[in-house]
Amino acid sequence: MPEDKPSRLWPGFLKNKKDLGARNELAQHYFSLVESESRRILSRLPVRAYWEKKEDIKSAGVIGLLQALDHFTPPKDKKSDPGRAFEAYARYRIRGQMVDELRSLDFARRNLRKQARAIQETEKKLEEKLGRHPRDEETAKALGIPLDELYDWLAEINMLNLLSLDAERAGEKGEEGSWADVLADSKAENPLDKVEKQERIEKVAEALRDLGDSEQKVLQFYYVENLTFKEIGKVLKVSESRVCQIHHMAVFRLQELMRERGKHGRVQRR
Repeated sequence: MPEDKPSRLWPGFLKNKKDLGARNELAQHYFSLVESESRRILSRLPVRAYWEKKEDIKSAGVIGLLQALDHFTPPKDKKSDPGRAFEAYARYRIRGQMVDELRSLDFARRNLRKQARAIQETEKKLEEKLGRHPRDEETAKALGIPLDELYDWLAEINMLNLLSLDAERAGEKGEEGSWADVLADSKAENPLDKVEKQERIEKVAEALRDLGDSEQKVLQFYYVENLTFKEIGKVLKVSESRVCQIHHMAVFRLQELMRERGKHGRVQRR
């Protein structure tokens, strides 16, 4: 669909939402939102759930996109160009449907937070002892668990964090279209926000340099170059499941590094 076609379709569709032709064309145009949100969700799933829910997650996202089209009402100041407001609202509905699909997997085991602390403390002790960051196998051995179980812990911890964030947003209820109502004006740039955003980018970039080489590569390929786990596996000459495991470890370590920086400023380079 040409870039300017959605802007031509919106006025008529908002007046008559029974126009299935316009609805289908808009859905096709915004299907990329389903793709990006499914990548975000799937990347945090345990390997078992990744294979089990891969197609279900996308299907749920499509339902969320269609619901967004049916219920979207643009804010008054965005009626002439509702596209950006719709994207934010649609992501909210798409992600909500995907998270609902995942809740049946029951990630919220009470001891996950305890396990997260155990992994972090074990890695710190091993790092002091070895003078380097421990390998995954060494961390698993020190914890007294098989390596695959360590990866399962990490995947569930990462998924719990994601579900918790979405639950917080889901709790902020309002009238239909309220998600778009709270959007900042994209044309107005707040200097303070710009500085804070740049600081966050710098902190993440610094934390990324503290990750292992394979972890950095997986994050680079997945989030910057938009390769799938399968495609990354071919590049790194490992299985898709192994890429998934490396990703889980990278996300967990990156979160821990960012927390340390939040509490203590810059931490000692690993």
